[in-house]
Amino acid sequence: MTDRIRATALPADQTAHEQVLHRILAMPSLAAQLLTAAADHLTEEEPTAPLTAGGWGYALALADCRILSGYPQTVAENAGRRAMASLSPELWATARTRGEWAVFLRSAARAV
Repeated sequence: MTDRIRATALPADQTAHEQVLHRILAMPSLAAQLLTAAADHLTEEEPTAPLTAGGWGYALALADCRILSGYPQTVAENAGRRAMASLSPELWATARTRGEWAVFLRSAARAV
């Protein structure tokens, strides 16, 4: 790759580091991945059934296990807090089906 300012080629390892950085920055945040994984579970398992507190807890625990395993506890806790903070309080006010919750979770995931 040629440097536009100096018109010289960058070292190969510099380019490799830039490619890795671009891939990392393009990935969704851990909070977004957590919400998306929970939404995937809610969509796959009885999407027309109402979402219960137990069902929500299970979906979130499953997503936590899939996405946050292997990360330090503080990183996992921060991602969980950010994910929960992104959910609008109105979502909790009315009963919705698991499929509807999945749509809202995916929408929230795009914002975190």
